Amino acid sequence: MTYKSFQIIIRSLLVLFIISSTNLTASEVDLRINDEAIHANYAVTNEKMMFGLGYFYKNANSSINILNTDLHAKGQTAIGNLPMTVGIGFQGNFFKEEDFKGSTIGLGGSIRVNIPEAVGLSIESAAHYAPEVLSFSDANEFRRFRIQANYHIIQNADISLGYHYLNVGSEDGNSNHTLESGLFLGMKLKF
Repeated sequence: MTYKSFQIIIRSLLVLFIISSTNLTASEVDLRINDEAIHANYAVTNEKMMFGLGYFYKNANSSINILNTDLHAKGQTAIGNLPMTVGIGFQGNFFKEEDFKGSTIGLGGSIRVNIPEAVGLSIESAAHYAPEVLSFSDANEFRRFRIQANYHIIQNADISLGYHYLNVGSEDGNSNHTLESGLFLGMKLKF
């Protein structure tokens, strides 16, 4: 698959989302920071789906820029007495670190578990993986993982503490680029 084919797929997914998004009811802004990196994400949701756009920037030895777009089916479930929100879908990533650049379509999802015994506390995790067939330009695979603890401080705001990991395999097959591996503080506002 060529980079041009990848762009056509992403544009088609965005058009499909726009056509089907007439019932989107809520939006949220999620911001995660540490000493060297910032990740901002905007998402619109309804009871059955979530669409998000995000931007990650890190300024360490070299600047790293990642643009992501998410499209997930989502729903409520429970295991025992633990209420959960689960999302399964796709994440497109466009990244650049100096001359190393590429794009991927990751498959994966997220899970948020509310802890009934600790009102306002939840654990959230998300993971996406793009194999070689869904990786383009300089990338031959992509891994993104996040885990965090959230505390619901008011009706429409959470604060969080977590860990974020981003890794890209190189097309030359000899190296991996760890774009991010570290702790963060975060805040999520819901509208």
